[in-house]
Amino acid sequence: MNNGFCVILTKDRLYQGIALYRSLIHNVKAMKFNMYILCIDEDAYSILKQLNLVDTTVFHISEIAEESLIQKKIERRANEFCWTMKPVFLQFILDRYPHIDRVTYLDADLCFFSDPAAIFFDAPHADILLTIHDFVDHLRHAENDCGRYNSGFISFRRSPTSENCLRWWKENCLIWCYDRTENGKFGDQKYLDLMPHIFSGVSEIKTPGVNIAPWNQSKFKFSIQNSSVYVNNSPLIFYHFCGLRIVNSAQIALTLTESSLISIIHTPYFHILNDIINSISAIRPGFQGYFIEEGRVAVAKYYPLKM
Repeated sequence: MNNGFCVILTKDRLYQGIALYRSLIHNVKAMKFNMYILCIDEDAYSILKQLNLVDTTVFHISEIAEESLIQKKIERRANEFCWTMKPVFLQFILDRYPHIDRVTYLDADLCFFSDPAAIFFDAPHADILLTIHDFVDHLRHAENDCGRYNSGFISFRRSPTSENCLRWWKENCLIWCYDRTENGKFGDQKYLDLMPHIFSGVSEIKTPGVNIAPWNQSKFKFSIQNSSVYVNNSPLIFYHFCGLRIVNSAQIALTLTESSLISIIHTPYFHILNDIINSISAIRPGFQGYFIEEGRVAVAKYYPLKM
């Protein structure tokens, strides 16, 4: 099976996007894959083209954006526009590359710790794979606002069902995709709750070790077994560093109130980010892909990047 992984990047997500790529290159062993990156701004595009990453194709937004999409870029905030582009980019890859059997969208702040092939092997006939949030009990109410499913990892097998679903998702995101809750909607993500009711062949990912994140990590015991990170008795497949912000070349912030440092996960991730920052500084002096939203400063927990 030929797999395509997609990510959408702005310049302030570039460091983490490259860390995501490196984690895939290091961990994917049981399947062939290509990486497809859509860059929303010129900085991200030009740096990635200069890096010339193996098995990776980089697109500038101007290559796939029709007039209606350019208008959304003007109207919406950067994160809202990136969310709007998820189904657009996924469908673009399926249309452009007929050899791709399955395309999977990944948020830039994911990092793989073992081979994700198990996710696909466990559900070989599923057209669409959805990732549950799996909130801890005291956060279960958050599903009402942001949904049962997390759109940071969503996968589509080439099929008529996937094409119809992507078309439906795209149409809805073009109409409404904002960083707020409104009439049962939230960004691109709350639409996912409707997919199992509208389309056949939609499955929840049951593979353990998937989408461990600040909102559920307290459910798990983390350990090193055979030089690999485990959650409970299963290999950690990927951790979602949601809310992590690179403040500057020396400092990281965890901005979600549920976030806490897990040394066997965060320390190697910090090392990777530090190396990427140094590598990009060498080829693009003066570039700074840092940001932290003003509203998150008060609750953020700060840590040195070099631990």
